[in-house]
Amino acid sequence: MKLDRLMHDLNDDTKYRFHLAKTEPGGRHPLHALARSREDWLNWQVYRGNAKERFPKNCVVSFAQISGDRFLFGGIFDIVDRAGETYEVAYTEAYEELIGRLIVNYRGKNKRATVFTPGYIYENTEVAGIYEHKFKGEPFKSFDEINHGFSEIELIVKNNLNDWRVALSSVYGVYLISDKTTGKHYVGSAYGQEGVWGRWNQYVYNFHGNNADLVELFEKKTEAYFRESFKFSILEVLSSAATSESIIAREKLWKQKLLSNEFGYNRN
Repeated sequence: MKLDRLMHDLNDDTKYRFHLAKTEPGGRHPLHALARSREDWLNWQVYRGNAKERFPKNCVVSFAQISGDRFLFGGIFDIVDRAGETYEVAYTEAYEELIGRLIVNYRGKNKRATVFTPGYIYENTEVAGIYEHKFKGEPFKSFDEINHGFSEIELIVKNNLNDWRVALSSVYGVYLISDKTTGKHYVGSAYGQEGVWGRWNQYVYNFHGNNADLVELFEKKTEAYFRESFKFSILEVLSSAATSESIIAREKLWKQKLLSNEFGYNRN
């Protein structure tokens, strides 16, 4: 189904521009901002460049990239002030019930651009589906596929996504935190209450998980550094019936394999 059958009243090139927000080269994901909070997503709409003609009209219809040509509707915004260095934008109530739910496929040939006229979007975009509930984060797939940035894990934990919580709290394990900026690793283990989920909650809420080297790094760096540089994965899943001694032994083995004592963030 073409988008204009669902949003027929937005096909006005004199009033609207469509914004397909895409993942930035540095790795910032618009989808994360949309799922995290209305305020974060609103800030994504604030254009900070010098080319004020980028949005020549005062109504912006925004979508966040899921992946490739797939986008999630993020709402319609009014540009209420262009006088300053940034636009001042505000949510409208139009199609509010579809925010975070409406999925579209963009089939246009212009893959690099992010701002389009309604006519072009309607000609090249189809409705792919509508989520039953508002998107709050990606679904859990498998332990092997966890290779997520700090901001992604933060989103999962703070939105308390049930499928992730059930999976991660049901197991103990040895996990890896990788610093994309320096290449250093931290190997840790989870064998307390709520398993891996409980342990990763600590990182989400204090960033360093009370690990000595990470505490030291956090004192030197900012929260933004952890969000932008750190990635989480699981090296080994272990039964929640395993003893703490056996899990610590597996953690030690992984530290030896990855040389995280000599070249990483493990102090012992």
